[in-house]
Amino acid sequence: MIKNEKITVGLIGNPNCGKTTIFNALTGARQHVGNWPGKTVEKKEGNFKHNGYDIEVVDLPGTYSLTAYSIEELIARDYVVDEKPDVVIDVIDSTNLERNLYLAVQIIEMKANLILAFNMADLAENQGLKINIKQISDYLKVPIIKITAREGIGIEELKDAIIETQKKEKEVKAEIITYGKDVEGHIKEFTKVIDSHLELPEKYNSRWIALKLIEDDKEILDLIKNLDVKGVVLKEAEKIRKHMASIFGEDVDAVIADARYGFIHGIVAEAVEKKEKKESFTAQAKKTISKPVYGATLAIGTILGIMFLFAGDWIKESFSGFLESAGAPEWLMMILADTIVAGIGAIAIYIPFVVLIFLVYASLESRGVIKGADTISDHFDRITTNRALGIPIFLLLMFIAFNLTFEIAAPLADVVDWFIADVIGGTLEGILTSVNAPDWLLSLALDGVVAGVGSVLVFVPFIFMLFIIIAILEDSGYLARAAFVMDRVMHKIGLHGKSFIPMLIGFGCNVPAIMATRVLENKRDRILTILINPFMSCGARLPVYILFTAAFFTGTTMIFGFSLNTETLVIYSLYLLGIAVAIIMGLIFKNTLFKGLSSPFVMELPPYRMPTLTGVAIHTWERGWVFIKKAGTVIFTTVVLIWFLAALPAGVEYGSEDSYIGGIGKTIAPVFTPIGAGDWQSSVSLFFGFIAKEVVVGAMGVLYGIGDVESPEGGEGLSEALQSTFTPLSAYAFLVFVLLYVPCMVAVATIKREIGWKWAIFTVVYTTAVAYIVALIVYQGGLLIGLG
Repeated sequence: MIKNEKITVGLIGNPNCGKTTIFNALTGARQHVGNWPGKTVEKKEGNFKHNGYDIEVVDLPGTYSLTAYSIEELIARDYVVDEKPDVVIDVIDSTNLERNLYLAVQIIEMKANLILAFNMADLAENQGLKINIKQISDYLKVPIIKITAREGIGIEELKDAIIETQKKEKEVKAEIITYGKDVEGHIKEFTKVIDSHLELPEKYNSRWIALKLIEDDKEILDLIKNLDVKGVVLKEAEKIRKHMASIFGEDVDAVIADARYGFIHGIVAEAVEKKEKKESFTAQAKKTISKPVYGATLAIGTILGIMFLFAGDWIKESFSGFLESAGAPEWLMMILADTIVAGIGAIAIYIPFVVLIFLVYASLESRGVIKGADTISDHFDRITTNRALGIPIFLLLMFIAFNLTFEIAAPLADVVDWFIADVIGGTLEGILTSVNAPDWLLSLALDGVVAGVGSVLVFVPFIFMLFIIIAILEDSGYLARAAFVMDRVMHKIGLHGKSFIPMLIGFGCNVPAIMATRVLENKRDRILTILINPFMSCGARLPVYILFTAAFFTGTTMIFGFSLNTETLVIYSLYLLGIAVAIIMGLIFKNTLFKGLSSPFVMELPPYRMPTLTGVAIHTWERGWVFIKKAGTVIFTTVVLIWFLAALPAGVEYGSEDSYIGGIGKTIAPVFTPIGAGDWQSSVSLFFGFIAKEVVVGAMGVLYGIGDVESPEGGEGLSEALQSTFTPLSAYAFLVFVLLYVPCMVAVATIKREIGWKWAIFTVVYTTAVAYIVALIVYQGGLLIGLG
């Protein structure tokens, strides 16, 4: 065996087949993200070593076929054809073989070196499916590995199969699928015409080219136009298409697709047995909790939940007292007692309620009110996608997400605040003072960099916590349900539930959310979804919310007998307001700019899955790293620029009205006075917030001259400076404006790239106008009813 020989692997599969889980299981943290050359579609690559081989894996976009209708299908096909990876792994959802094998058949027709990874084997067994892997492998003449990726079962076997498949000579396989006498006759004759008139590049096989030309594939037609100088091949293709259409009475591509599905249906009928099993929820739940990990977690979680419900404060105080008596430093107490113990309690208190709901469900089922179902996912869907319960459950989960974000991340933010202000700031000040650094450099380092960038980094724990929760909801399969239950609401604005998926992604970042609209086939739907997407509150706005709620909305509020965190309620209201404004603007656009019917909504609901620790960690890090990187580049550059503008011209007091930035602030401040943000510092912060929303906090840290940024627990610092400028009413109006006004410049650039400059400029103007109007209504309306 040659040591360190390189193997390239293309990983392909349908959406929701578990491809990303397998990619993470193979590569772990050894992966990086970029874009495909000349495209804005994300490209993921990773690598791992196995038995002396260096194996590079490329995660191709999820696609149902290789007929190049979408950019994702084109990228996947071009990679297999042009890059000629040593091995292609097609990830198959074992619970839905007929649909998934269509892509596999197309790859086989391209004569790629293929391995089929039959994922979710456990779910297939739970559904009563008995799959004869060897029989299917014999039919398709490719190796098949049975996998349960989320539990790591079959991953080592897949690694071995990669090496074994790569070692084999790339033999020319006999055609596994025939399209019937009429179609095959045309393909064979046409192949001869192609071989005699064209010199095809080595990467193409003439039978596949013949099929693509008969299917009227645009990309292949364009390729052949450049090679077919005399036009013989293209004329023959047109002749065959017309002849076959007259014979079959339908388009040729439909005839070929039907033949593929017929072939696949025959394989599945022969190799798969399905036992009818409508099991009760109780029976299926017992199977799940009989697994030690799930059963023990549920039992311990329920016990802890009951303990924290009735004695949570006593547990936290007792543990804090123990640490204090042991002489633990304050920062360690915040991590162990306020974050870990309190965080466990914050999560555990929901578990008894979930158990109670399932016990009620099981009781109704035992009385015959509810019937059995094929899978545990079907039982869950009866609750989460119920017409009456679906939207309330979605809203409740959103509230729980924000509440957990506060409960768990707030103490960690205190630790980060202490580290930045006292450790980094204090150390830097000591070093600069010891070398007699000039005052301007001391001010730049402390008032500019530490105060500006530090004021943003304090909120990293909140951002990461929110991204962890989003990753769990996404990996579990719930976000697809959220889009499904919102379908009726989205139809009111001329869209459908599928458009809600990019909007949900917008809770993390508007840039990938805008790019995610590519899944929408209808151009009208895509433009409309992009236009309302900026109203979904991205993670970059969260630091601004937390800063202001910590200053003005502390304590608890009683609702229906429950004592709820006021900060959570305020931030939750902003997220709901963003959704409401998006819906209202969608209604307006539907009846003005985008009149017409929406396209029909057909959406696949993947089975519920237990999120893997690796998958959640990788998704969280990828999103969170963007935030940290922005703090080190865009935000750093901006706060340094703001510092210079605040320190110049020479001789003026730093950050005064006489500085350059003070002049800018005094010029624009009157515009913001009607919405309660009339001081020049906050006006300038909003102005620079166009670069990135986190800059609003960074700018305030610089302009108010506060090195010690306010932590969510209250105290001195930036929060105190804000309290001398804002009232609770004007603070909320300010947050409303931040929620709704122009998205960051990267998001605007993405809109331009996706749908053009006209719509990008329109988005800048109309979102800012909407933000101003709504904030004006909030502030002036509040004054009218005596809330000021």
